[in-house]
Amino acid sequence: MITGLTYVITHPDFRAVKVGYTTPKSKRLEQFGRRGWQLYRTLEVATPEIARRIEQAALFEIRYRRFIPAYLTPNEMREFGWTETCSLGLIAAREVWDVVCWQAGVVHLSPQMSGPPDGRRRNGSTPPRRVRGDTPRYSRVARIQARIEQAATRIPKDQS
Repeated sequence: MITGLTYVITHPDFRAVKVGYTTPKSKRLEQFGRRGWQLYRTLEVATPEIARRIEQAALFEIRYRRFIPAYLTPNEMREFGWTETCSLGLIAAREVWDVVCWQAGVVHLSPQMSGPPDGRRRNGSTPPRRVRGDTPRYSRVARIQARIEQAATRIPKDQS
């Protein structure tokens, strides 16, 4: 199984901090290292999808709750990742790491993290795929109680 990494890196010359995600086998952090970026911290999680969720939640917190804009331009980053950068003058690497850790806890405790054990999808308003034997048969007591409730709420035809 492939694990995921959410990372925080800094660039002393640009005075920038960046949050991102990758996999342990990826060369992404090495590529950033060749461009002068220094690894601050990494958080290893179960899957790359979880790492991406944590990254996106951290970026949302930084951009829309703390109002810290993207710092570098595509020309300065050359290839990718400029939208995930922040100025070290506005937020310290330690604070970005705190946001990542906080959002990791939120993501891990969110109801979307735990899906049905049989692998069915949860995608918004679409109901889960039903399969034979999905729910246990109702007990005899539950069937009797349902009949009683239906009879009690039924309006006789001659009164309507």
